[in-house]
Amino acid sequence: MIFAEGFRDYKKRVSGHSHASLAVTDAYGTVKTETSAAAIKHGVEFTLDGRQLEDQRTAGVYSMVKDMVSLAVEETGVRVESVNHNILTGSSDSGAAALVTALDDLLELNLPVWRMVELARPVSETAYRSLVGGLSEYIIDGEGNVMTAEVKKASFFSDVMIYAVPFELKRFSADDLHMRVAQHPMYGGRATQVDVRLRMMHEFLDNRDIPEFMELMESEARTVHAMFGDMGMEVIKPEMKALLDLVEDMRSRGISAYWNVAGGSAVYVFTLRRWAKEVTRELKDRNLKYKHYKVAEGAKAV
Repeated sequence: MIFAEGFRDYKKRVSGHSHASLAVTDAYGTVKTETSAAAIKHGVEFTLDGRQLEDQRTAGVYSMVKDMVSLAVEETGVRVESVNHNILTGSSDSGAAALVTALDDLLELNLPVWRMVELARPVSETAYRSLVGGLSEYIIDGEGNVMTAEVKKASFFSDVMIYAVPFELKRFSADDLHMRVAQHPMYGGRATQVDVRLRMMHEFLDNRDIPEFMELMESEARTVHAMFGDMGMEVIKPEMKALLDLVEDMRSRGISAYWNVAGGSAVYVFTLRRWAKEVTRELKDRNLKYKHYKVAEGAKAV
């Protein structure tokens, strides 16, 4: 909703400014991370999609697991197996949220959500959205202190229809986008711009004005992707741009539809139920493959 580009503290993955995010899944809840945790005699074992972690976040994952194990009453080791199911974007925050939730359940810690968010943040700065669910915000005060909170439950957005349209295109790593865009000449003013947009977001939601909310979301995406492009990182490739143009054309014809693109190669088309048939027809007429998405609830132990 409001992007999280840039870092104030890369090691702790504290964002460069405040932001807000929607948690999403497909209409049947099958787009998700499933994580299982079991006690072993000692040590930490972790696999993701059947493989050992090998990227720059490996240390953060193991550190987080060890921190949570240290909170347990009894000394133990843990074996963790995590699997991502059909996630187009946001697998790191979904994974971090699932991991914290699984360990909290296994170790019987009963941690409050704010503490779980704090533990998950070094793995993903946006893990809060998957932990809290619905629409949530991440606020940084003038001294760098972070607070996360639920803004609206998933049920508030029950009338919102989301079409996730994936494209098989090469993508930039999230960290590359974060680090390079912070060098943009306009980045110094982003915190002020974001604060204004967050206030607008709350105003629209308080008035239950979902179209204005979606328009603000698209405007924010347009701002950040222009910055990415200025820094030589064209996330929105021509194939994706054609869909964005279609969405804007639909709007010019009276169909209330809006687009969003995160850091990956997927376009999300937002509309309200009353316009769903029209949007579906427009996408099908152009042979665009899509999946119905919805705003999701937060992580839970099952």
